[in-house]
Amino acid sequence: MPKILIADDDLEIQELLKFTFENENYDVIVTSDGEEALLKVIAEKPDIVILDVNMPKMSGYEVCEKIRAHSATCLIPIIMLTSATKTKDRITGFKLGADEYIGKPFDSFELLARVEGLLKRMRESLSANPLTGLPGNISIEAEIKRRMDLGAAFCIVYSDADNFKAFNDKYGFEKGDGVIRLVAVLLRSAITDIGNNDDFIGHIGGEDFVLITTPDKLKDVTDKIIQDFDSLIPCQYDEETRSKGFIMGLNRQNQEFKFPIMSISLGALCVNPGQYRHYSEIVEKAKEVLKQAKAVQGSVLKIG
Repeated sequence: MPKILIADDDLEIQELLKFTFENENYDVIVTSDGEEALLKVIAEKPDIVILDVNMPKMSGYEVCEKIRAHSATCLIPIIMLTSATKTKDRITGFKLGADEYIGKPFDSFELLARVEGLLKRMRESLSANPLTGLPGNISIEAEIKRRMDLGAAFCIVYSDADNFKAFNDKYGFEKGDGVIRLVAVLLRSAITDIGNNDDFIGHIGGEDFVLITTPDKLKDVTDKIIQDFDSLIPCQYDEETRSKGFIMGLNRQNQEFKFPIMSISLGALCVNPGQYRHYSEIVEKAKEVLKQAKAVQGSVLKIG
């Protein structure tokens, strides 16, 4: 249940917003002055804050500035709610760190939509992988659930770069990160060139990615990914290693082993409406298919 703090000295607005958000299953905290609002933000760590500008003891501007200055609260989304709607007032709010600035009178349902949008963007931002900027695990879960709710067939593809660890051990993390970014580019390129406008790419972590597309696009998209990967990845190795076709390294048993040039394994699961009851079933099944793909030498697509 998301927690929202509403700071406004107008009791009618307090009651209206409390009713609106509690009706949407928010945990609502209300306060009437700026000092108390700041103390409650620090103590309660709400998911989002709505601040009136003109409040007793401390203005909404001051509260906003102090929230942004405090390390424990600096990322909390803030909406300024006020009758001061001149351009200079809005600029002041944004400069002090407000995410949204809504004038009074306002539509409570519009405000609700703004709050939901801010919370969604915050979740996506916190979930995004810092290396590639792609959505992370929270967004991946949300996208799978969204597709299930839509009731249309879709395909989820798990990808993994085989022998990546051997490359990383030989060339270092900087070059390893370069390979991960390159894989992200290849996935984006395949979707842009061949996929649908609403296809999804997520970054689980490391060299592991997730792609969601439709059954009619699956084969063409994955063919392009494999083709581009096999064409570009050898260029990441030095000439001697490319000519040999392998890296000498230690396997999990701490024994010397020949690790071939990286390949990409793709495990795809096509999901029909109503086929699975929970997103976790889809994830586990797709991971099983990826495991089967990784058992095959070279770049390959395995469909479950």
